[in-house]
Amino acid sequence: MPKMLSNRHTAPLLRMTFVALIASLPSCHLFVKPPEKAAAIPPSPGTKSAVSTPSVAQRFIPSVSRLEFQIDSSVSTGTIDLALDHDSLAPRRSVCECPLKGSITATLQTSESGVRTLTLEKVELVTAGEGKLEFAWSPIIGTVRMLIPEGLLKISNKSPDPVMQLGEGGEFSHPGYTFQVNGTGQVETTGLVLRKKIGDTETDLAIEETEPVTLAGTLRREERRWRLDLPGTVMQDSFEIDEEGTALNLIFTGNIASFEK
Repeated sequence: MPKMLSNRHTAPLLRMTFVALIASLPSCHLFVKPPEKAAAIPPSPGTKSAVSTPSVAQRFIPSVSRLEFQIDSSVSTGTIDLALDHDSLAPRRSVCECPLKGSITATLQTSESGVRTLTLEKVELVTAGEGKLEFAWSPIIGTVRMLIPEGLLKISNKSPDPVMQLGEGGEFSHPGYTFQVNGTGQVETTGLVLRKKIGDTETDLAIEETEPVTLAGTLRREERRWRLDLPGTVMQDSFEIDEEGTALNLIFTGNIASFEK
């Protein structure tokens, strides 16, 4: 009997000892949760792959287009700045503005690499309104009035056809450009001195070749047609109007806007 009682109490005692032993080992790897594998993050739609593909050079279809432009007289103007210089008189200056009309002919060429060039072949400008200039001194000396009738002052290109490369925005520039001027002005004088020296006459305003200037402008598409702008185009020269050395110094500034016909 005593032996059986001892076995009955021994088994629970062993179980309690085992549980206590396990509880005293919290760092045992058997009870540590294995680390979770990091989830793969898919690349965002806008992220480019680290492996770049070789770029392919863009090719253009070579083309040559002949363009004819009509100058818009509602926004195109010519400013005539004229200075009169006489040996025995103080110099005088007068400025007037008149609308311009005319046409421009050009060739637009595109290469296989996309480079575009513009060649101006013909520039023809004509005043579309009267130009009135006045040079006044004292009542005794008098006044010189000049009238340039509509359509009588004509300006055309004199330089050989320049080939100008266009920028990304269609801008271009060419130094050393010259023009030719043809026209006449009607001169009327008042005062004792000027009526005797000059009188009423007609003055030739022709300039065989103006001083070289830088021709600059832009060519761009607007409302499905080409637009050519030549803002601030300056032409200047000097010439004598009588045998006494009376000189006229002319500066003509054209602000030209033209559209493809």
